[in-house]
Order: sequence, then structure tokens, then C-alpha cells
Amino acid sequence: MSYAARVFRILIASPSDVVEEREVAVRVIQEWNDLQSAEREIVLLPLRWETHSAPEFGTRPQDALNRQIVDSCDLLIGIFWTRVGSPTGMADSGTLEEIDRVASQGKPIMLYFSQVKQDPEQIDLDQITKLREFKKRTYPKALIESFKSQVEFRDKLARQIEIQLRMLLAQEGESPETRGAPTKLGADIQLLFADPKTGEPCESILNLQTKLMVVKDFENLPDYTGKKAAAEGIAPPSAGTTSPFSVSLFTDIVNKDYYRQVTTYYAQHFLLSPLRFWLKNAGSIGARDVYIDVALMSDMDIILVPKDRVGTAFPAMIISPALYGYGAPPMSSPSDLLALVGKTARTHIEIPALQPQRELSPVPEVLFGAPDSCKAVLHATVYADTLSEPLRHKLEVNLVVERIEFTAAQMVESIDKRGAS
Repeated sequence: MSYAARVFRILIASPSDVVEEREVAVRVIQEWNDLQSAEREIVLLPLRWETHSAPEFGTRPQDALNRQIVDSCDLLIGIFWTRVGSPTGMADSGTLEEIDRVASQGKPIMLYFSQVKQDPEQIDLDQITKLREFKKRTYPKALIESFKSQVEFRDKLARQIEIQLRMLLAQEGESPETRGAPTKLGADIQLLFADPKTGEPCESILNLQTKLMVVKDFENLPDYTGKKAAAEGIAPPSAGTTSPFSVSLFTDIVNKDYYRQVTTYYAQHFLLSPLRFWLKNAGSIGARDVYIDVALMSDMDIILVPKDRVGTAFPAMIISPALYGYGAPPMSSPSDLLALVGKTARTHIEIPALQPQRELSPVPEVLFGAPDSCKAVLHATVYADTLSEPLRHKLEVNLVVERIEFTAAQMVESIDKRGAS
């Protein structure tokens, strides 16, 4: 039996190295239609240049695609692996031009980056460099996801398409009179900051104190030679090599980057503070698939970084390649942190379910900081299956940053004293 339905067009944009992931995205959309389209009277239409464009003579190819499919989409899904694609004459690739065009129209964009291993011989260095630049430019401004397998990509996309659909529906039904009004369905999700250690609720204004550690001549930090270790017969890495495997997989070696790693460790942990939240469903109806979009904005530069991008273990003077691998922590120098600054930062929180009158405080997954003292305003938008429209919360962070300066020689002295104690 026929039925009337609203159609949302979803553009799938990607370079040529993720053909299989493009097919996965189409199948996810088709499966959503099979299960929910008739009941909800909504159709999701996947748009691809292969199926929804026609050739034109005398027109720049990307202009034709922009007119035929890009400008008519309601949502864009971008998928990347090791390439950005071929230049269009106006952008580094057609995919990047499509993303910029859709973003300029204020439409939602979902970006996914594959972490599947690739044969190094197949990697185009120019392409991977452009991709890294795009990620670095996009990271502070967009909500992005990564995946390590097609199964993980499928699961994430299936869940997040539903979230984005709710957002689109809420935006279409929104009016100045109803914007921000509380739900009438009995779910009322409250949001506050929480103590990073205990998870206990704090006020809607969070006061933090951090330190900016500056080593002016970081490049002068010497290699760690480990005189004591050498006296005990533990070998340093071979001269001119960056890998301990020239010694032996089963031979402990001196970590020549120890001073640099410890300095970076201190800089990260002085500058960044965990940002933890407390939630409570004060209503009478449970909420499932709770998704909270968090946007942190300031007049000054701020940093919001996932916890897993910062080294958590204190660096070791002696390392065992077979057990621990070798190399620098996720960020190799304090300046790498400052490269992440921007006046707007985003993250999100996902909770499978929040029962009525229950409260929880998820373990913090992000760290917050700034190069200078500042005030930041946090806007949180809460989505859930029992909310007729999103709930909005506004919180504030007051950050006081103390600047402390060291020379490379002072850092070495301090680190040596710590090692001797």
C-alpha cells in the first residue's frame, strides 16, 4: 500500500579508496528505510555521483555535481582513509569542495575516518599529507568519528544517522516560541558539571586552575644516556637509529627520548584538566539513546582534547621493546598541544539509557585547557528517544592559568632529581 512520506537526501562524499565503505553506507540507509520508513512516513535517500548525476558538456564537472546533487542534500556523510581525492580547480578534491559547500549552507555533516591498516607501498604521501591537514583543520570545528573495521563503521553510522535525523526533524519543527521549551513527555534531563574525581555534581559554573609550562629551548633537551643504566649493562639504542629493534626485541634499552617525554608529560598534565559532567533524569519517563552535543565557546583560544590523545603513563627511563614498544607519547612536544587551540571546541556524550529519577556521571573522556586565563561558555543540546524536541543547557567555565617558565637545563636537573629520589 502506498503512503505519503517526507524525503531526506543524504549525500555520500568520499575519495576513491573507500568504495566498500560507500556501499556499507548505502546499505545502512536502505536498512533504515526497510525497518522504519512506512511507520514513520520518512524516506532516507542516499545520493551518490554514480547514481544521481548525469554528464554535461562545457561545464566544470564539479559544478555539475554541485548543482545536481550537492545543493539538494539535507545531510552529508564524508568517509576518508588515506586520500582526499583529485583537485577540482577550486579545492584540493571534489570531496573537500562538497564538504565546504554543504557546511557553508549550514547543513549537518558527519565525517568518518578509517583507521584500517594500509600497505605503506600503496600510500600516496601527498594525499596523506593533505588528509592530515584537513583533519587538523576540521578537528576543532566538527564532530568526527573514526573506525577500525567496516563492522564498527556500520554500527556507528546506523546509530548516528538516527541521531542526526532527530536533529533535522527538531530543526524543521522549531519556532522562536518553542525553542528551548521543556519536554511534555515526562523526561527531563538535567546537566551540570561534576567533580573530576568523585563525580559529585557541582554548580553550573566551574572554576579551574591550571599551569602553562613553557620550556623556551625545548629543542636543547639532550638525549637521555642513562649513566646508571649503562653501568648495569643496559644498552642504548644504536647510533643513528630511531628503533631499538637493531639491538634486540628482548633486550632492555635506555630510552633516549626520556627527557623530552617527561617534559611533554608535565606540560600536558599541568595544562589540561578533566571535564566531567553529571546528569539526572528528573522526569517520570526513562530516556534511551541519550546523545548530548557539547559546544564550548570562548573569546580566547581554548583546547578540548580526547583523553586518549594524551599520554597517561609516566615515561620510563628503561624500556623493553617486546613489552612496551618504542617511541614518543601521543604528543611529542608541549607545542603540539597549542596547535589544537581554537575559539570553539566540540565533543559529545552518549548514554544508552537513563532511567527516571536516576543520576550518573560518566568517566571524563575529554580534557580542557587554554594557553591563557579565560572564560568559556558551554552549550549542551540533549537528544533522546522520549524527548519531543532537544533540551538545551548553558554552563560556564572560569579558567585561571599560571605561566611557569623553565630552561632545558633546569628541566634536566629537575627530572634527574626526581629520578634519584
